[in-house]
Amino acid sequence: MNALPQPLYDDLTAALAAAGRRDLVRRLEAHRPRETLTSGQAAALLGVSSANTVKNWLEAGHFPGAFKTAGGHWRFYRDEVEAVQSRIDELRDKNRRGDLTPPDASDEDGPPPPLL
Repeated sequence: MNALPQPLYDDLTAALAAAGRRDLVRRLEAHRPRETLTSGQAAALLGVSSANTVKNWLEAGHFPGAFKTAGGHWRFYRDEVEAVQSRIDELRDKNRRGDLTPPDASDEDGPPPPLL
């Protein structure tokens, strides 16, 4: 299945939504292939210097959808990497505010933020 380029996909879903066909927009979204990243691309997006850091977080369970290619290279779903990045940003903001409240369960779910 060939994926539509993002700008075309955005135009198509906007046109369908404008035509009142949100049902088709939902069907398209349900079958949209998820974008994958290499470990190096994931590291760059996360702002860490080493792909090994990403692989360590993979081993800790932070990228449940990650998979190996036939050649043995890891691929990570962009949405999972972005969710981890969001969690890192939240924890970094909490640290900057000096928020010393005990962590809730969600604070313990994310990987540790990179050293600043």
